[in-house]
Amino acid sequence: MNINSLSLPIFGTFGKSRSSTIGWISLSIAIIAGSTSTPFAKQLGTSLSPLTLLLLSESIVLIFTILSFGFLPLIEELFSVKKKYISSLIFVGITNSIIAPLLVFTGLHVADAVNAELFLRSSSFFLFIYAGIFLNEKTKRSDVLALMSMFLGITIVALRGFSGPLTVSPGDLLIIGGAFSYAMGSITFKKKLSKLHPEVVLFSRGLMAIMFFLLVAPLVQLPIVEEITTFPIGLIGALVGYGFLSRFIYLFGFYESMEHMSAHTVSLFLPLISIGSLIFAHFYLGEAIHWYHIAGGMFIILGSLIFQYSSHHFKGANLERHMRHGDRHHV
Repeated sequence: MNINSLSLPIFGTFGKSRSSTIGWISLSIAIIAGSTSTPFAKQLGTSLSPLTLLLLSESIVLIFTILSFGFLPLIEELFSVKKKYISSLIFVGITNSIIAPLLVFTGLHVADAVNAELFLRSSSFFLFIYAGIFLNEKTKRSDVLALMSMFLGITIVALRGFSGPLTVSPGDLLIIGGAFSYAMGSITFKKKLSKLHPEVVLFSRGLMAIMFFLLVAPLVQLPIVEEITTFPIGLIGALVGYGFLSRFIYLFGFYESMEHMSAHTVSLFLPLISIGSLIFAHFYLGEAIHWYHIAGGMFIILGSLIFQYSSHHFKGANLERHMRHGDRHHV
């Protein structure tokens, strides 16, 4: 079966010459959807344990994936995946759908929210570094300058204009561990699984997360029935939003962008999620926006503009190859 049949219509209509367009559209979608993650997770964490939140969020991702692409086609494609991809597919599922979410959910229970936002965004820096080490992607001086500008902006926002000291709590370390796990899974996808379609990866990730929950929940005697039956009706929208926007739409957009763009290009723009998170938190949770939010946002946007400008004057070998590589593959 041709894997093209699983593609969403908006992506399936593009040819080779528009591979970069697919990447930028997908990355923009990922940034917007990812901006809802932290506010939704903070709200849901007040009523659900990390393990239960993992089950519910991944189940929603799995449901939307099946509704979008069909259960039987996904099963057929999953079983037709070549053996050389299996170990990497399992690794991505373990790191990005089990370890990373559990670490982040647990960390958000005890970590300061200001530090959490900074450390969670550190996945972009892990991704940037490992792209150069494992993918041999070229790094220009302008890339480093752009990354430093973004990091400064995120730091200003996270530390509220340097008005308070940066302390590392156990919760902070958990979130750093989650960011590291996300980066390793993302690099593995880029290096080993870029020929697989995102929906196949999402489907396998969801299955592995649910299997993990079914194995672990009885061992820790998790009161999941009590948690679900006492779950506030007012948070159902947040739960669906987290599963659909923060997880399904974000992951699909992220994997599409990684398929058509270099890993360090994606990593340079992912910090924009921090700005989106602040805006969403302001309107959704009623949190105030202060001067340091604006100042930090300017540095983050400046970093994006620096990279965007330099990308018109230079294309690394891997970036150029991936931008030309717009066709789909059999697996």
